[in-house]
Amino acid sequence: RPADRLMRVRSAASAGRTRGLRGGRWERPPIWALVAMALCLAGLVAVGPSALRQDTIPAAGATEPTAAAPAAPARPTAVPVQRPADRPLRVLFIGDSLMWGSFASDESLTYRARVTAGLSAGGPVEVATVGGPGWSAAEATEDLPEVSGPFDLVLVEVGANDSVALSAAQFGTDYAALLDGVRALAPDAALVCDGVWNGPELATALDRELRPVCAEHRGVVVPLSQLYVDETLRGPEGSPVPGGGVRDQFHPNDAGHAAIAEAMLAVLDL
Repeated sequence: RPADRLMRVRSAASAGRTRGLRGGRWERPPIWALVAMALCLAGLVAVGPSALRQDTIPAAGATEPTAAAPAAPARPTAVPVQRPADRPLRVLFIGDSLMWGSFASDESLTYRARVTAGLSAGGPVEVATVGGPGWSAAEATEDLPEVSGPFDLVLVEVGANDSVALSAAQFGTDYAALLDGVRALAPDAALVCDGVWNGPELATALDRELRPVCAEHRGVVVPLSQLYVDETLRGPEGSPVPGGGVRDQFHPNDAGHAAIAEAMLAVLDL
């Protein structure tokens, strides 16, 4: 009947409202419980933001994290040089006008003579040379058959003339052929590959070619462009050279030859 259904609906609604009631009556919490709840809520409001700020703001005196400093350039790996017990140390210099000693005040002041003197401190040394003023890597390769081993140490310095005449890719090809010839002549010799003597704008691309080639031939690279940019190591242009001639602003002077020799000797483990 309709009246009965209405009563049942009202009874169900009343039952829903009385969930949480005990015996159909609401039991009010005691006063002390309401006070405790209010205090807890007040504490959360006061402390919450401070706790969050402590997670995001460093304490007084603390320093902000800083980015790691860039790593210093790695030093060239040492090149072990084995001195024979039954003969002098045999050294082969391959190069252009720098190796030849152009514009040095005296033969004894060239980087070749200075390196030889440094090596001689540990025992007798015999020296052979391939190259000369104006030589390229390809020309040095052609002349390699003019010398014969065995050699215990080979020092290669080419590229200054190539840097103004060839593409970097062609230089890389020529340099690989040169070191192939070096290894055919001296398969077990210690090998030092000088970087290109020129400014970074011309030397960088060629150095990028010669580094992996030198590594493939078990050699170590000594960069030279960082010395070239120091103008005190070149010229001064027009200054007289003892014995005749005047210096240009490209070739190393006596101080430049000394710096090159020092850099080369620094990688030799004698």
